[in-house]
Amino acid sequence: MLYTFICQLAFSSSLPHHLCPKDQALSLLQFNHMFTINPDDSYDCKFSHPKTHSWNKSTDCCSWDGVHCDKITGQVIELNLTCSGLQGKFHSNSSLFQLSNLKRLDLSHNDFSGSLISPKFVEFSNLTHLDLSNSNFMGLIPFEISHLSKLHVLHIVDQYGFILGPHNIELLLKNLTQLRELDLEGVNISSTIPLNFYSYLTNLWLPYTELRGILPERVFHLSNLESFYLSNNVELTVRFPTTKWNSSASLMMLYLGYVNITGKIPELFSHLTSLHELDMRDSNLAGPIPKPLWNLTHIESLFLDDNHLEEPISHFSIFEKLKDLSLRNNNFDCRLEFLSFNRSWSQLETLDFSSNFLTVPIRNIPSWIFSLPSLNSLHLSDNHFSGKIQEFKSNTLTEVDLRQNQLQGPLPNSLQN
Repeated sequence: MLYTFICQLAFSSSLPHHLCPKDQALSLLQFNHMFTINPDDSYDCKFSHPKTHSWNKSTDCCSWDGVHCDKITGQVIELNLTCSGLQGKFHSNSSLFQLSNLKRLDLSHNDFSGSLISPKFVEFSNLTHLDLSNSNFMGLIPFEISHLSKLHVLHIVDQYGFILGPHNIELLLKNLTQLRELDLEGVNISSTIPLNFYSYLTNLWLPYTELRGILPERVFHLSNLESFYLSNNVELTVRFPTTKWNSSASLMMLYLGYVNITGKIPELFSHLTSLHELDMRDSNLAGPIPKPLWNLTHIESLFLDDNHLEEPISHFSIFEKLKDLSLRNNNFDCRLEFLSFNRSWSQLETLDFSSNFLTVPIRNIPSWIFSLPSLNSLHLSDNHFSGKIQEFKSNTLTEVDLRQNQLQGPLPNSLQN
């Protein structure tokens, strides 16, 4: 046995080390030579990192920044060039398409100068992840993308005018049966949402896509859905199901701002106990805040701006984990004592109660607001507050808006500093 083990060890150590194939290294270098590097032109990047600066034909391409190879064959299987400052035209005959073994491709946050997305992306038949977001591609998203049947993640976020034909969204959702994440924010879809969703979806982001019609109830029953983002589709009507959602245990983010919510929020809404972020601003809500919302005690971000909501709103103190609260432009004609400060509010970072035009007798801004230790954004304009501005306890303030009130006295040192 020992002899066999030693022989196997000697054999394995004598196996050749699989370097990146020369033709793939050449394809990468040819691809890189098509672009200039402008680190200041990486869209929406906090930090640009020109990864291709490390690419050198004298070294193994598997060691290059952003390049990952199969450990056995040496084939390039992943290319991550996000925020690399690439600038120039992305041609349909790009040498990149010669990397037929790619499984992950991220070209997001570069500047491809208004290039079209080539149908040849379909040649990456093994792709599981594709991200072309915010890289100044333009035009019609080719229907061939729907042939990438192994995709788990597809991100094509628009800045300058992507169009997805009305039938292409149907093809995407029909053919991409393995899809986990779909992000088409800002892409002009201009259609209704088809019924054929697959239960694998965990993240569905379709804001600013000009969706219309009635949202299929089936979407709320996707059993693995964790985040659902449909905001800013003003012609889209949302009716919540009255039967228990299959996604109620997993859903953590629900963004339905600037859509048309009809009917009441059902009591079953209270089963969304994992919900951390809820956005229903400017969505036709009226009357008291619906009772089911008070059961969502894990909420960290709550946006109910620009509706017609009214008091009573005395239960907000139960949201002990709140970091962001926005109730701007509603009809809360009451005092702010409903948010009586206690230590559980120590995480609150943003508070927007502006434009409620409070008409009860003129009074001071409640003192608890000045004691919020983590506050960085405060908006209380258009509320007829009077009195002095007290000293803020927070050292993280970046925004304070107190316009259209009747405040008096000196500016506190905490704001001057």
